Amino acid sequence: MAEGWSLESAASRKGPLLHPLAGARLRVFLKHALLTPGFDSRSRLQRLIAWCAQAIRILPTVVEKVRFGAHIRKSHPQKPPVFIIGHWRSGTTHLHNLMSRDPQFGYLKFSETAMPLNMLGPEVQVARVAIDAVLPETRGYDNVRLSLDEPQEEEMALGNLCSIGYYGIYYFPMDASRHSDRALFFEGASALEIEEFTKSYKFLVRKLNLVKGGRQLLFKNPPSTARMPLILEMFPDAKFIHIVRNPWPVFSSNCKKFPRLFNAFAWQSFQDFDVSGNTLETYENLMRRYLADRKRLRLPENQLVETSYEKITEDPITEIGRLYDQLGLEGKEGGLEKIAAYVASLSGYQRNEHKISSGDAEKIRRRWAFSFEEWGYEIEPPEDISIL
Repeated sequence: MAEGWSLESAASRKGPLLHPLAGARLRVFLKHALLTPGFDSRSRLQRLIAWCAQAIRILPTVVEKVRFGAHIRKSHPQKPPVFIIGHWRSGTTHLHNLMSRDPQFGYLKFSETAMPLNMLGPEVQVARVAIDAVLPETRGYDNVRLSLDEPQEEEMALGNLCSIGYYGIYYFPMDASRHSDRALFFEGASALEIEEFTKSYKFLVRKLNLVKGGRQLLFKNPPSTARMPLILEMFPDAKFIHIVRNPWPVFSSNCKKFPRLFNAFAWQSFQDFDVSGNTLETYENLMRRYLADRKRLRLPENQLVETSYEKITEDPITEIGRLYDQLGLEGKEGGLEKIAAYVASLSGYQRNEHKISSGDAEKIRRRWAFSFEEWGYEIEPPEDISIL
């Protein structure tokens, strides 16, 4: 668990006042707020503020739809979107932060993924002030900086636009398995819900294309690791960068994130949540699905490239240059210059310590053996992993 944080301590501490669902589409919010059982008293104030935010947003949302709806519908990316995929804590955020420094790319900011229906117009500035007032300096479970203008994944936005979204596991931990299966593999989702998800994704891409002035769009989203077939149906020329990391720190880092995310997002009790069991199962299912899709889709080299966290951290400029070359991305020289300047600013970043119980270590060796073999990692933990 994160230093000083456990599920119990997370439940005893107050979370932030604003919740992501405050920026959701009204009917999505109402479905969650009215039809979900088991809300706990700890989230009462946060839920009340979300109701108030929904009421305040009704008029600005309608105005934005009227003013910009036609422009959004006509907005189509001229260059293929680039999707960074990979399991959580495998380096997707780090790679996204690096590549987003290239000015040729347009990306979702935190403020935009939190309020996908309210990206345009002067009223957005008011909302930014409110979000900024309660936004922590870092994500809490690592030292990655949070700010309104930092690049963020699109999953929060998708969950705010429709009823399918992986963040549901953090909002409603008592029903985490159902939300996870629906979001990653569309299991249990109706054809109508999947169609709604697809329309929401297209809407988000078109809107971001308009907001970013037609720049090539750069996305990062771990759940998209299992959604390549659907993304290719929407954008047949989409490009993917899949990043992996030694499974040992991936496990430890994933377990650390849950207390902080539950503290910030959960509307239900989470003290009995099986963190290690969820991490073991999700990793196994997601990575096996990716390997099966990779084999079945047989994407050409200029549409799917693979890298690793270790390569990106050891020599980011050379490795990202290789990604540009294989995918046929333009503006390599200027982009790498901006990325190099950003890399130089990261010298003070501190990595987390990793500790794993002997019982979990044995399960990792057994259940994730396919991953160690596929990507050439030693099945025994590295020196910086402590087995307790």
